[in-house]
Amino acid sequence: MWFLRSRRRRRLLATEIPAVWRRTLQEHLGHYRMLGPAQRAKLEDTARIIEAETYWEGCGGLELDERMRILIAANAAMLVLENQAGFFEHVTSVLVYPAGVVVTDSHQGNGIVAGETPVLGQARFRGPIILSWSDALYGSQHLGARNVVLHEFAHALDMMGGIVDGTPPMDAGLRARWAQICQREYDTLRSNLEGGMRTVIDPYAATNPAEFFAVVTEHFFEQPHVLHDHHPELWEVFTDYYGYAFGGG
Repeated sequence: MWFLRSRRRRRLLATEIPAVWRRTLQEHLGHYRMLGPAQRAKLEDTARIIEAETYWEGCGGLELDERMRILIAANAAMLVLENQAGFFEHVTSVLVYPAGVVVTDSHQGNGIVAGETPVLGQARFRGPIILSWSDALYGSQHLGARNVVLHEFAHALDMMGGIVDGTPPMDAGLRARWAQICQREYDTLRSNLEGGMRTVIDPYAATNPAEFFAVVTEHFFEQPHVLHDHHPELWEVFTDYYGYAFGGG
């Protein structure tokens, strides 16, 4: 029940954050160093709740320790720091492999199964999030790089609405503007790629609206100035959804 969960969270946050956890964030989470004291504390609290309430499993021989868990949780926490989206309570588990993950593709049209595909991560609807630890660590340490944790947990936000369509739950007022801007930007990206143009947004975003949301989320946190300068309306609507931004105007 919600009141029992709230009580557990209060008890958790009443204790001091382990020193090794804070040191891990300071040394390995580039975004943590960009936040002010109040937001750092909020990020720590959010990450601690996510870490405590998630089922974690090291796979493929990986010994998943508490520093790995808190670093992944802190990356995920950036997505829900200021937007009231919760603490990813609907994510059943996080499975972490040492490096690239090979997953079995789901059934596609006409009963065809595509086979096995190497991926950096995967978010499964009503299922676990799967991550490559080496890629999660690299993305956490290097600002401006691909961030597999942000990408897969963005998918988890999208799934909260019961359908994976690139539009996570949000206020009705924002939703109308979101739909208009994101659809236009998505269509423009596909058109530009079909015309052989180079784009600021990673071409993988043109796969479908769900990937567009996840990829632009990465750009929003990892390359905010670039997104702001080249796609200001997109940057603005993502700022309104996430409730804050690391850069821009």
